[in-house]
Amino acid sequence: MREKDCSRFATEINRDKVIVPTDIILSSKPSWNVFDNNHFAMRRRLVGIFLKVTNKLITRIRAGKRLVLIKKKLEQHSVQTRDDVKRMVAEDWKNA
Repeated sequence: MREKDCSRFATEINRDKVIVPTDIILSSKPSWNVFDNNHFAMRRRLVGIFLKVTNKLITRIRAGKRLVLIKKKLEQHSVQTRDDVKRMVAEDWKNA
């Protein structure tokens, strides 16, 4: 059948068959034990990875928002040097 299929160049409608070996001998028998592969540990690991990445993303978003506000405040007070920043921080501290 395989030799015949190898030399064929057109499909035979409703007559194609899949050639699969049916005499496979499995070396290990399947086990239906729920705790065999420890899916809970794998899920917990994936949740840990998700939380780590999510926390990093949230931190970066918050830092970006704060950076925009800081830049806006520096532009408002026309700060150019470190001494100007020190003076602005001291004034803000007094006001707070």
